[in-house]
Amino acid sequence: MIHTSLALRRPIGTVMVFVALALVGLISSKLLPLEKLPDIEFPGIFIVVPYPGSTPEEIERRITRPIEETLSTLSGVRQIRSRSDSNQTELFLSFDWLSDVSTKGIEARARIDGIRDSLPPDLDNILIFTGSTNDQPMLALRISSDRDLSTEYALLDRVLKRRIERIEGVSKVELQGVSPEEIRILLDWNRVAAHQVDIRDLRERLRRSNFAVGAGRVTAGDQRFLVRPLGEYRSLEDVRNTPVNDRGLILADIATVDLRTPEGDHGRHLDRKYAIGLQVFKSTGANMVDVADRIMLEVADAANDPRMTGVNIFTLESGADEVRTSLNDLLAAGALGGLLAIAVLYLFLRQIVTTLIVTLSVPFALLITLAVLYFAGLSLNILTLTGLMLAVGMLVDNAVVITENIFRMRQNNPDDPIGVTERAVGNVGMAVTAGTATSICVFAPIMFNQNTDTAVFMTHVSLTISVALIASLIIAQTLIPMLAARVAPPRTRETGKWVARLQSAYARGLQLVLRRRVITGILAIVILASIKIPMDFVKFDMFPQESSRRMYLGYYLNGRYPLERVEEAVDRVEEYLYSKKDELDILTVYSYYAENEAGSTILLNPKEKATRNALDVMEQIERELPEIIIGRPGFNRDREGGAEGVSVQLSGDSSGLLAELAPAVIRRLSAIEGLTDLREDIGNREQEVQIVVDRERAAIYNLTVESIAQSVSIAMRGERLREFRGSDGEIAMRLAMRDDHQESMDYLAALPLYSPDGGRTELASVANFEIKQGARELRRIDRTSARVIRAELKDGIALEDAKASIEKAMADFALPAGYRWKLGQGFTRHDEAMEMMLVNVVLGIALIFVVMAALFESVLYPLSIITSIAFSMVGVFWFFMLTGTTFSFMATIGILILIGVVVNNGIVLVDHINHLRWQGMARDDAIAKAGQDRLRPILMTVATTVLGLVPLSVATTQIGGNGPPYFPMARAIIGGLTFSTVTSLFLVPYVYVLLDSMARSWRKVLRTATA
Repeated sequence: MIHTSLALRRPIGTVMVFVALALVGLISSKLLPLEKLPDIEFPGIFIVVPYPGSTPEEIERRITRPIEETLSTLSGVRQIRSRSDSNQTELFLSFDWLSDVSTKGIEARARIDGIRDSLPPDLDNILIFTGSTNDQPMLALRISSDRDLSTEYALLDRVLKRRIERIEGVSKVELQGVSPEEIRILLDWNRVAAHQVDIRDLRERLRRSNFAVGAGRVTAGDQRFLVRPLGEYRSLEDVRNTPVNDRGLILADIATVDLRTPEGDHGRHLDRKYAIGLQVFKSTGANMVDVADRIMLEVADAANDPRMTGVNIFTLESGADEVRTSLNDLLAAGALGGLLAIAVLYLFLRQIVTTLIVTLSVPFALLITLAVLYFAGLSLNILTLTGLMLAVGMLVDNAVVITENIFRMRQNNPDDPIGVTERAVGNVGMAVTAGTATSICVFAPIMFNQNTDTAVFMTHVSLTISVALIASLIIAQTLIPMLAARVAPPRTRETGKWVARLQSAYARGLQLVLRRRVITGILAIVILASIKIPMDFVKFDMFPQESSRRMYLGYYLNGRYPLERVEEAVDRVEEYLYSKKDELDILTVYSYYAENEAGSTILLNPKEKATRNALDVMEQIERELPEIIIGRPGFNRDREGGAEGVSVQLSGDSSGLLAELAPAVIRRLSAIEGLTDLREDIGNREQEVQIVVDRERAAIYNLTVESIAQSVSIAMRGERLREFRGSDGEIAMRLAMRDDHQESMDYLAALPLYSPDGGRTELASVANFEIKQGARELRRIDRTSARVIRAELKDGIALEDAKASIEKAMADFALPAGYRWKLGQGFTRHDEAMEMMLVNVVLGIALIFVVMAALFESVLYPLSIITSIAFSMVGVFWFFMLTGTTFSFMATIGILILIGVVVNNGIVLVDHINHLRWQGMARDDAIAKAGQDRLRPILMTVATTVLGLVPLSVATTQIGGNGPPYFPMARAIIGGLTFSTVTSLFLVPYVYVLLDSMARSWRKVLRTATA
């Protein structure tokens, strides 16, 4: 090999090259952005259209459906989902992962602008944006105090929010639960009626009275000036003195104008005190850990401000802490695994210098990988860290095989170290290259087929592993041989007599297997068939439920209630939790509540201080939690990777009929063992006043339905006006009726309406009032009304079991014509993940076969090696059954890595067999000799890989600190590789002999037929 020869003859140059690469890697490690997740743009468009104070039906009819119709013509739309409530509509359009979402957003904006005339004229704005992993807050703080903070927006804005915004790397800071003051123009209904004021006309007068425009330039002498007519309000008195009509009536005569804090529509509690939320978002490419540390220093400094006396600032979520925890856990596991691997190397080599030479491939390969990540524009995140962690155990494999072959050949020819080393590397060079290629090519289907979120995220893991393995291969063929050639080889006795005894025993066992071919074949079939036993016991759940120290207790309210009543329910639950705080191992409780939803996040003491299992705590709370009349509290058992859980989707034309069908479905599903907390995700219907306009009576008064609706909207919902520009910046202005007038049906009935010709009447004269059950919110999926029923799984129940039970229960459920049901997205994602990984495994095996066929110039010999993959699967499932491990998505990643690693032993063994046969040795003798020569490097590579993963397999370390645990992946590799190594050492040569005998027989038949 040219690069090996060059390295052997230019030792100083070789060392300098790798030292330089290592230095670049060290510098890159400081420059690489440290993030929780890479900046990945999701293939979807989010559209939010605010329209407060309306009804879900009106918003769906006037806004949601027209937008859905025009956006459905966009190319590449996979699904359209919408949610309409009384304040806004939210739409989400999903596309393929390879779509240019930015371009789709521009197209969507153009389509909506094209139908703007058909949408309500008083829409404030239409928000269209795309989403990425950077849109998630990196830091969530909660601020509480004994004093009332709901009116302290100005204080928190100056002392905390603005200071954090100035920190480099911070893109946005949001204060939640506290709002800036606004100017409220509250109309007195009686005075409006007495003075015969048309509130639609009043709205237009107020808009025209607050303006500032440019009007060109004027020349005076030799100077030129900008002309700017000013009509902006300068003070509250200006607002109060606004003329309302031509008879001298001013705004102050019919309304009160005050600067006040808006009434909150939601609230937060932290440790039973009213709390304010503060969310911090980072800039793209910024180092999350560094930015978070500087933010916390600023927060600590702000907390010392005298104005913040008595204010408590609590860190609810921190992406930086999660990254730091994940990094520390991985480093600890990697360090322990590395030490175990070094111990194994020394046990086999029995020479410190040789062991250190082999170990050099790990730090150099990792540093080179960091340099490649930096120049590729990637970041150091939990995905790339996972790739580095998984690669550690495999980085010494190439170095072990090459070093062992060098020293074995030098012991037989000690006089020419350079020449022997070059021949030794060439002897196994193609084998280790093919082994590395097989380990990498299993990831190729993922990296080049990014059609799911899982594949996109896995690409970062795959790329990191691939770069590290390529680096280790180059090091093993250049730096390692150069060093090994200048070190005396270990003497045979130093390698340990037990290795020699093991090699002799293996050779005898191999000869026995080859002589007893029928018995060996039967035994192999029995081993393969035994996989049926563990598969019946192992649970399959691609995204199983987590049992973390952070639990979410949803209240699942059965309607909309006054905020004070919802808070009472929250207080009752919190009182129970804090009465047993020590018993339940609770650290803190954070609650969020609104008129239609509420939930409490319960943080338990960290694992190192835990006195109880999280599952036990959850079960006790479910048993003892006091009942609340307005809802039915239940835990939301999160699933790994944030995947959606159990859900069933009903769809059809009528939202009303779906609302009637949903309770029947819930009753049917409640009978399924294993399902709990069944509910509709939009809650129950609520009371509403429906105003039905009589068109004939309205026509008598020269009124239109639209003008009546506008008057009712302004009176009940209010109207946003142009901002008031004061010395402290812009202040929002809002026109509305007094609160006590909005709460009375009598005032609503007496709402004055004015026709274009000046005629006056009241709302009750042209409309009827009906009190009916209205929807809390309306959902549509692919332009069809839908209801989604959700449930939680009891512990120990897998998603696959729930799927079968639901399909059986719903099989004979009669639905009206045009209505249908289907399993929700959680099941869909589960099936997609299973299908994707199965396809990737099959394609990976096919690519491995292609690589080996090219190496051996044969399609028969690779088949003998492929058999080791089948036996590795047997080992995986037996190991999972013995350890009680659920087969999850992380396990499939382990299998994917496993099939790329497990064939390496067979490649090294079969390649050496062929070399010996080409030198003239008989087949069976070549097999026995190759087995003896390659036993030690095979055992060393397997031991280093397995022991490198042992710390992860027994720990509960999670991706990112709160993601899926690593142990299913580690156990899949350990169980499969260990079992496959034991079996393939005997069965790969056995299958090799069978295939070779078949090839001989076939060639003999061909010769006979030709003759």
